[in-house]
Amino acid sequence: MTLEIPDSLQNLEANCGVFAVWMVLQHHGVQIDVAELIKVCRHDEGGTYTIALAVALKKLGFDVSFHSDEDPNISLSERMSYKEAKVVKIPTGPALSYQYIQAEIQNGKMVIVYYDTLEGVGNQSLIYSIDQKEICFFDNFEPMTATVFEKQRQVEGICRQAIVIDDRNFQIHSTKLN
Repeated sequence: MTLEIPDSLQNLEANCGVFAVWMVLQHHGVQIDVAELIKVCRHDEGGTYTIALAVALKKLGFDVSFHSDEDPNISLSERMSYKEAKVVKIPTGPALSYQYIQAEIQNGKMVIVYYDTLEGVGNQSLIYSIDQKEICFFDNFEPMTATVFEKQRQVEGICRQAIVIDDRNFQIHSTKLN
């Protein structure tokens, strides 16, 4: 299977979060204008916040929950996304363990995680596969060991964050109506 990634998404600076949401939509055969997706994900030149991705997915029609360590450094834009998450009733909870993430995927859910890449860049990725020893992401099919992933989730400045996506009741909503 070949996937045609739009140039506007490929060339987008700090595109990992928008790409993760785009992959979820591709999984469901949903075509969306990249400019609309950028807007609903609240992406700017620095990227997007994981909570903003959760809000975007909820607005698009997915049941989601958001999990995070305590974040001591919340920006104004991120605060706005947290407020919006409350309005659209996104359940929140503490950071998830590797084993819990694995269990959610084995139960048929999709998960987007936030971690530090080996190059030292904060990154949001949709998990492609996970087992006790390694994890793979849609944006990089090279496996990462569970040990390295856990280490990269605990780098200074990184909160262990995850969005659990339950798509059993998925019905696409147009974000243009909002």
